This record gives sequence, structure tokens and C-alpha cells, in this order.
Amino acid sequence: MFKSKTKYTWEGWDSSGREDWVSSVKHPCELIGVHAKLIDKELKESEKIEYCIYAPRVSSTSTPFGFKSEESSCGFCATDKRFIVTKNRHIKEVAPYFTSIDFTDILYFNIGSDLLLSWIAITYLQSNKLKQATVLFSSNGRHHFEKAMRSYKKYCYVTDMDRFKLATLSASGFIHKISNSIHRSRLKTLISANERCALTSVVGGATSLITGKALLIARNSRVFSIGNSVDVLNIPLDKINSPFISEEAAKDENIKFILNNVRLVLNNTDKKEGYR
Repeated sequence: MFKSKTKYTWEGWDSSGREDWVSSVKHPCELIGVHAKLIDKELKESEKIEYCIYAPRVSSTSTPFGFKSEESSCGFCATDKRFIVTKNRHIKEVAPYFTSIDFTDILYFNIGSDLLLSWIAITYLQSNKLKQATVLFSSNGRHHFEKAMRSYKKYCYVTDMDRFKLATLSASGFIHKISNSIHRSRLKTLISANERCALTSVVGGATSLITGKALLIARNSRVFSIGNSVDVLNIPLDKINSPFISEEAAKDENIKFILNNVRLVLNNTDKKEGYR
């Protein structure tokens, strides 16, 4: 971990947060503005950096799916243990800050886009309180955040699907089963290396996909949009039975139906051996 401020690539650059592109860097010290110092000082020497992103601020503060965030530039770092998210509102009276989210605390995440606007929202449990970290960014950087989420999923618990007598296939051998081309594309980008696919279904226009690591649900916005407004919900399988998941299910009857069916499968398994 870099300890000297002279190591920061953008030292002395007073970022406006209005840069044109979402970009990835190899190390937080290469981030623009205050994000470099905030993340670099928070990192522990034992942590491995998986992916690091800078996202300029966008003018929007809400999405068609109800996710909201203040207008701010953002640093987003995925390590082998957690996400470190920094925000700078570029207001003199408001100090930049960071949020640390351990992978083990994550209940689910949402990632989606509506024309030029995209978002990532991570819902997690910390000190027995339900929290959500949301970043709004330009859609030209969606592939960077998709890669960051695949990095996180590498460390997710893998369920033995053989216990449920479900045959699994690689994404390349399975994903074509999804008829909705936009849902198929968005779901495919969130499948991590060696993540095996088992089942897919369509309920009320929402496409669900079960893998050895997660339940993924792609859905269209019910709010009018001239573009393809799609959000993907990713719930790690070891969090499906968490009572907090019901808060997301309560927002959408289709999601509630899909979750209840997945729970039926999991709850009928011998709890002493497999699913945790």
C-alpha cells in the first residue's frame, strides 16, 4: 500500500467531478481528486485490489426503479474482502466521505440503466441496520461496474446444485435459453468466472436466472421510458432466506413470487449438510 502522498498520480488536481468518462485504474492512487487519498488510506496491506473505478457526477439524482443518490463524483474499489465507495459532492461545506461494505454483509445488489443513466445499488446489513450505497453514473461506464460486481461474485459462497438435482451448465452453454435479448445480455455480464447456471423462468415479464451463487432477476421499468430501462437484482443464494430480503420482494409482486419459489426449493433441503 502506498503511504507517501507523492505517490498519488493526480496530486494537486482540483477535480470538478465533471469529467467525460467513467474510467478504471489499477490502483486507487491513480484516481482523480480526493478519491485517491480516501481509498488508499483505508486499504489494509492484507487486501488484494480487484477493480477500481472513477465515476464523474451526473445531473440525475434518481432512477426509474426508485434508487436515489446525491449528485457527486465517486471512487469505487473492489478488493478481495469488501467494496470501498467514496463520494465527493464538490460543495465546500460538505466534506468527501467513504463507505466500507464487507462482502459478508451484502444482502443483494441492483445494477441497471435507462438510456444515458446507469446505477449500482448495494444493500447490506451493518450493526444490524439495513443500509444501501447507491452510485449513479453515465452509461458509458456500465461495463466497468459490471466487471467490479463479477469480481465480488468470485468470493461468493457456491451452493452444491447437485443436492437439488439440478443440472448446471456454463454461461455460454445456458444463456441462450433466455428469449428476451436485452435481459439475456444484462444477465450474462453479471455471471462470474466458473459460475454455473441451473434454471431460468419468466414471470410477468421479469426474467429470473438461478446459478450456483445467486438468484438474478432482470426486469423492465413500469415507468414510461423511450429507451430500454432495465434493472438486474442479484441475491447471493446464501442470503435468500434472510428476512431482510422480503423488503425488496414487497416492492414487486413478480420478485416476491420468484423468491418464494426459490425458497421452497432451498427449505426442502437437509439443512444439516448443504445450504447455509
